[in-house]
Amino acid sequence: MAGVQVRRIDPRDEAAFDAWFEVLHVTDVERWPDGGSGWQRVERLAMALNEDGPEEHRLLVATTTGDGGGDGGAGAVVGIGDVELFRRENLHVARLEVRVLPDARRQGVGRAIVEVAEAMARQGGRSELCGMDDTPLRAGHVDTAKPFAESLGFAVAQRMERRRLSVPLPPAQLAALEQDPRARPAGYSLITFGDRWPDEYLADRCELGRRMSTDVPTGEQELDEEVWDGVRVRQVEAALAAQDRAKVTTAACHDDSGRLVAFTEVVIPRGASSSAWQHDTLVMREHRGHGLGFAMKVANFVAVTRAHPEVRSISTWNAAENAHMIAVNDDMGFKVVSRAAYWQKRLDAP
Repeated sequence: MAGVQVRRIDPRDEAAFDAWFEVLHVTDVERWPDGGSGWQRVERLAMALNEDGPEEHRLLVATTTGDGGGDGGAGAVVGIGDVELFRRENLHVARLEVRVLPDARRQGVGRAIVEVAEAMARQGGRSELCGMDDTPLRAGHVDTAKPFAESLGFAVAQRMERRRLSVPLPPAQLAALEQDPRARPAGYSLITFGDRWPDEYLADRCELGRRMSTDVPTGEQELDEEVWDGVRVRQVEAALAAQDRAKVTTAACHDDSGRLVAFTEVVIPRGASSSAWQHDTLVMREHRGHGLGFAMKVANFVAVTRAHPEVRSISTWNAAENAHMIAVNDDMGFKVVSRAAYWQKRLDAP
């Protein structure tokens, strides 16, 4: 685009990364002015520097030129991109996050970032470029993601909803959750632990990881079955530690077999621990219908608030078609705060 330059930066360049992160932070605050909903610098830097994990992150910055074109007069960073390329499964997919500062919108900055990301994806042999928006429901917020994505040829592959639970809960509400019959599922025992999966359950965690890629709603996305082993589990844990995040997990053990058949996990950024984030939740198909989702989430919620009493909210995302988990979250008191779409675009061969 005339007047816009897009380039990839090295996250080890502190000044370049700080300029990239500043755009992320400003747009986080714009979207969630109440605070507590944005990324922390250490989190995104660790993601960009991770050379062992299942995803690679390539950071893009967009600047405007002083003369409307050419190489001279480059100004401040006004837009950013994060191109995520999978290193193991899903080698046909690239994911993209785009942010543009308010004063630089509708000037071709976002389009220029997407064009560079598309070229990067094609060069990496990817046939799909995808990304997710997050549109708050508060009055006055305008959804700019939908017209932007549609103008560039993206289509909705899955619709999502973001819910938030404010904590601590009133004592009566918490007591009602803990006393609900679903909180004590017959034939199953719940175990809760911190950052590291116990060695004796490592094989079960690998199977749960595989089933997480096959047993959850994915909309119109065509994703590969994932291969998990102990090394991968420990790499994920090491990545969370590098991001300065704590994690609380509750899993359900099937009493007859002694195997873990369901789990849920919540992550807490240590540098901004008032906001906690729901990560994976899974109940294997053959063990559904016993209230395990409700039981685990209540138990894990209680564990999070006890281990991290500074937490004031827990956020979760649900596929719009995941009626069962939405019902569980509604019963716990989660409220919808934004709607999201997972956008997808088919790419030509490089």
